[in-house]
Amino acid sequence: MEKKLLETDVLIIGGGSAGMWTANRFKDLQPDKEVLIVDKGPKDWGGLMTMAGGDFDAVMPDENIAEWMEDFVYYFDGLCDQPLMEEILKCSFDRMQDYQRNGCTFFKKEDGSLKSVPQRGLPHVKLYPAQLKGRGGEMMVRTLVEQLQQKNVKRLGRILITDLLKQKERVVGAVGFDTLNGDFYVIKAQAVVAATGVGGWKTSYGKNTPTGEGVELVYKAGARLKDFEFSRVWNMPKYFGWEGQTTLMPLGGRFVNALGEPFMEKYSPILKANTDPHFTTIAMAMEIRAGRGPIYFDISQINPDDLVLLKPQNGWQLMNYEKLRDLGMDLFRDNTQWVPQMTISYGGMDAGIHGETNVPGLFAAGTARSTEPGVYAGGFALMTTSVTGYLAGEGVARFLAEQPRLEITLDEDGISSLQKEIYAPLGKDGLSPKAVLTEIQQIMFPYNVSILKTETALQDALHRLKTLQLTKIPQMAAKDAHYLLKLREVRAVAFVSELYLRASLERKESRAGHYREDYPQRDDAYLGWLTIEQDAAQQMHFAWKPVPTEQYKYPITRYYSDNFTFIKKD
Repeated sequence: MEKKLLETDVLIIGGGSAGMWTANRFKDLQPDKEVLIVDKGPKDWGGLMTMAGGDFDAVMPDENIAEWMEDFVYYFDGLCDQPLMEEILKCSFDRMQDYQRNGCTFFKKEDGSLKSVPQRGLPHVKLYPAQLKGRGGEMMVRTLVEQLQQKNVKRLGRILITDLLKQKERVVGAVGFDTLNGDFYVIKAQAVVAATGVGGWKTSYGKNTPTGEGVELVYKAGARLKDFEFSRVWNMPKYFGWEGQTTLMPLGGRFVNALGEPFMEKYSPILKANTDPHFTTIAMAMEIRAGRGPIYFDISQINPDDLVLLKPQNGWQLMNYEKLRDLGMDLFRDNTQWVPQMTISYGGMDAGIHGETNVPGLFAAGTARSTEPGVYAGGFALMTTSVTGYLAGEGVARFLAEQPRLEITLDEDGISSLQKEIYAPLGKDGLSPKAVLTEIQQIMFPYNVSILKTETALQDALHRLKTLQLTKIPQMAAKDAHYLLKLREVRAVAFVSELYLRASLERKESRAGHYREDYPQRDDAYLGWLTIEQDAAQQMHFAWKPVPTEQYKYPITRYYSDNFTFIKKD
């Protein structure tokens, strides 16, 4: 294994939507500066963007941003970073136009206008479906890669970044390793952008790669985190993953219990089935617990003409669909059994509009920063990753223009210690990462930990997890560099799980994507963001960051969670 030293002006960790948009915008503003994107996946794979359907939220020029803002303040139960969200919405149509100018197409009606699909029963928020269902995200990746090539942005794949380097208080680079041949990388940079995506629990092929190692490395560097009590508990077919529920529901899709009852009408008489999946999974868990499971997805109310918006036309989704159909499971013909599935964390870095964090030289983009509190409108991720990446590119360009170029002096002893720690599990006998991951999933997936949270269950899960972190995590071993990657991923899954459990215990109320069955009411004493930092003793320090209602433009006068009978008003 070789040791390789690289140097660049800007290091971007993560080559998905946010990372590519950051590089793209930065090079527009500072074309003479060097940019290096490093991703743990294949070069130019595009992260989760390649797996996305391609649907996009955007505020059209003839629409009122204030109305969208009012929807999001309501939808997020007040936990909306209003200046950031307003900037995202202002930029959303421009980013959609960028995609269209570069060959990405969105579904159009017979009159040539764009087809829109309303989201979550919100009056104004809507998504625009990609024309090539099943390949929309892949086409977006292609257009961005072409632009990066034209702008001479350097890109490396199959390298996992494990630690950030600091000079005094400023981040000045990172170290990591090649996940194929094991080479050790040391990268010097004037600024670093974390575009590493979210943490998660490796529940399906669509969510196999977001494991949270980016969360772990920025936390160790002193970054302030927030929103880890929120996770995405999604509705998924029991036997396979699927994209498109956000389009199915507004068009008439609904869940029914074993008795054939469309039960969401009972739990939410106003919104019924057309609501956020987080609340649907609460109702699913309650129906199953009451003996009215299993749950089925009913397509009988969907107009057959609308299925063109949903059926994949080519790519991996078409291949998956055809294999499942041949096995007798046709999502577009039959009612299929669905289950709740804990997928990813919504926690991320606490950052300003242009991605600036509390650590000098470190910026955040995309889902590496937290933007929503556990509820999710379809198309929201592609909008926010493109815009926050674009804004982070501007933030880094401004930072480098204002700061004198730093002469970086590496701490060779510190780097040697990191290198030794990274490779310590190689070639040893020990536990497989997969076996340890399974144990973490068994701790995290029970309904009273992931959906209907209670103090007793969360405390028990935290105790079991801490025991695992002390006993099983150190015993993991890797036979080669690939399994060393898997080991680091599982270690990060455990870290994100701890953040989730501790944060869920701190928020003793139910709000947005966080439901405590033992605290089913909303309590405005918790109207704020729960932040997490590492203190001087290397312990987790929690603090509340209140929503500055007196400074915000849009008053908090109504709450989306009031639509559901299992949430009690404060």
